[in-house]
Amino acid sequence: MNRKNLAVEQALKFASVAAVSALFLTGCGQATGAGENKSAESNSKASETSVDINELLAQRDELAASLGDGFVQSWIADGKLNVSVTKDVNASAAENAGAVVHVVDYSAAQLRDGITDIMKWQSELEDPLRTSIYSYSLNPSNGGLALSADPSHLEELKKKLEADKPAGDIPVELREGTGLATPASTN
Repeated sequence: MNRKNLAVEQALKFASVAAVSALFLTGCGQATGAGENKSAESNSKASETSVDINELLAQRDELAASLGDGFVQSWIADGKLNVSVTKDVNASAAENAGAVVHVVDYSAAQLRDGITDIMKWQSELEDPLRTSIYSYSLNPSNGGLALSADPSHLEELKKKLEADKPAGDIPVELREGTGLATPASTN
């Protein structure tokens, strides 16, 4: 097979996968219950009550810019933009923009520093704990951090986190993870 035919074959494979993926993501052909497809009327009602994600994301960007370092993070829940802000920010700007405001104790920079401190702490642990944390993220539910870890080491990690407090007073939630175990990088 020459190069041109190979390139055409690869392009067709890619296009096929893209088309199937697009159909899957749009829900094409899915029934809404009792084997019936959505009617034009139900589609109209859905569009009237659906959330404009792009509008919420634009609102988020505007708030992040206007609140500066006091803006910690955002998420969408129940069709509404939720934002975490620090105590030193005038939260009324976010409320006036229609966001649900959550006042938290730590800035995004402090939380990122907390993740760095946890990664350094983790890198100094003995195996298998050294490789048992899968991910590190900001936690909107408590204004702190969330760690996903190997389920078989959760209790031991929890005890070490409570004893060593690598992130200081920043709240840390340890969650059961499903990722691949890797050592923390301190670079």
